Formats: sequence, C-alpha cells, structure tokens
Amino acid sequence: MIFDLLFVVAFLGSIATFVVAVVAALRGRGRRTKSILIGYGMFAAVYLGAVVAVSLISPQRVLAIGNDRCFDDWCVAVEDVTFTRALGQGDRAVTANGVFYVVRLRLSNHGHGRPQRASSAAVHLIDGRGQRYDASRQGQDAFEAQRGPAPLLTSTIPVGQPVNTVQVFDLPKDARNVGLTIEHPVGLSPAVLVIGDDASLFHKPTIVRLNPHEAGR
Repeated sequence: MIFDLLFVVAFLGSIATFVVAVVAALRGRGRRTKSILIGYGMFAAVYLGAVVAVSLISPQRVLAIGNDRCFDDWCVAVEDVTFTRALGQGDRAVTANGVFYVVRLRLSNHGHGRPQRASSAAVHLIDGRGQRYDASRQGQDAFEAQRGPAPLLTSTIPVGQPVNTVQVFDLPKDARNVGLTIEHPVGLSPAVLVIGDDASLFHKPTIVRLNPHEAGR
C-alpha cells in the first residue's frame, strides 16, 4: 500500500510540476522553466531507478495449485491441469502441435455484499525459457464443442458462488517448468510504475507452478 500511495503522490506531483512549468514558460520565465524540468527529470530518474532496482532484486512469487491470486476482491485459482494430445470428437476433433494443457480455473469473489467481475483479464503460460503462450483458440473451440461453453474470465461472480472455467493451451512437447500467469487488467496499466508491484518494469510475474507431469512425452 505504501508504494501505491507513493505512486499516487508522484503522479499528482508530476501533473502539478508540468502545470507550473507551462505557466512559467508562458510568462517568459525560461530559466525557471528549465530549472523545474531539470529537477523533475532528476526525480523521475531516481523514481524509475527505484522501480527497476526493486524489480530486479525481488524474488518471483510462486503459488501452488489451489491458492488464490487476488486483485482486490476478484480472485483466480488453478484447480488442476491435465494433458492430452487431442481434443474434441468426430469432425470437431483436433490434434495439438505439441501437448494441450487443459487448465481448470476457479474464479471467486472475496468481496462483501455485491457481485464482482474483472473488466479485462487473461491467463498465459510461461515456460522455463521465458516463452509466453496464449490460450489456443483451436483447442478451446474443440474442448467447448465437446464439453459445452466455458464461462469467460470476465464473468460476473456472486458473493460466495465461485465460477469454474477452463482455458486450453498448446505447448511444445519439450516445454519445462511451466507456470501460469494472470494478467489483470489486460495491456498497459499504471502498475508498471508502482514500486514492488509484480506488473512493474522488469519484475518477474507471479506464477502458479503447474503439475510437472510430462504426459505423453
């Protein structure tokens, strides 16, 4: 929390600094404008240096299967993962390029009194070499054709009523040390500049270490 507050203060201070610099420039006070911008540049360099330094020295957080990864009151947990070379039946059957990872997820609401939902969310797999894998559209379609539609990660979750869903990935047969990461929100967020946040610059993401079985390999 202290680093979240520090980011808010730094953000508001940045706005105020630029407003003062613009006003000084409009009044023709070039020397003062230059002094303000140089001071701000030094502060920004120190702040960004702290963000990167903390990211580089912080150990990666590793969760076990079944443990919740929470973003405020919205939480995700990996319930289990299975491996298969093929999914679907008949004309809808597909074969993986490598191995399908069928990851079962539990979405839960830890809030009090009202439903929760993620505005945007995605899960990815990362192997020991740092290669990231998005969900397989082909594998997901085949799974849902056989088992029925899987709820979206952005589904509304009532209090005390977890929602179970599935995400399918296609990984190479030689992928090792595979973990799952959760992205919320998707894309660039202010957390990239929050000291110590696992979404900050160069910080290792929190992962859920998946079952190390190497099915069919």
